[in-house]
Amino acid sequence: MMRLYFILLLIAFVSCGGHSNSEFKLQNSFQIKLQDSICINAKDCFYFSTDSNLYRIFMYFSNAELKEKKIIDTVDFSPYKSKIHSFQSENNESYVVLWETEYEFYPLIYVYFITAGKIVKIGELLISLPCQSCESFEYPIKDIRMLQKGMNIEISFLKDVNYKPSNGNEWHLYKAGMLKCIFNAETNKLK
Repeated sequence: MMRLYFILLLIAFVSCGGHSNSEFKLQNSFQIKLQDSICINAKDCFYFSTDSNLYRIFMYFSNAELKEKKIIDTVDFSPYKSKIHSFQSENNESYVVLWETEYEFYPLIYVYFITAGKIVKIGELLISLPCQSCESFEYPIKDIRMLQKGMNIEISFLKDVNYKPSNGNEWHLYKAGMLKCIFNAETNKLK
């Protein structure tokens, strides 16, 4: 009888083995300085520059194996602040990176997925805090939760959030845990 219980327990354990989830944990946040590189690990680094008129900030990515910087993105120059937030997967060497640039009334938050030395732009997170008296519309990065479920990375929010769909004009309020943005790492699509 004990052998039967052990076999059933083993079957349950093995059948769940392929369905494990991996959480991305906030590893570090870096203030962007135009002269300095930001390395999220020993191989993957970001570099920043601006045009001569200070209209735009350019982001470059370099992997130690590629040994070259390639331009990834650009945003309007901000006199406030711009940061990189690095989230590392618990189970492998994958990362999700948020590039947050604050402006007077709102932030821009672009999301990138890095795995095996390659970077993919996930898209823009159009989020803000749902309050009337906020001095800025920033959203607390530490309250963003990311889980990898198979080939999908699920982004959810631990606090209430205002969200504006990329194809819409209106902001919508979502209670904590109700909004989920899903990125498929096979198709590189965000929904």
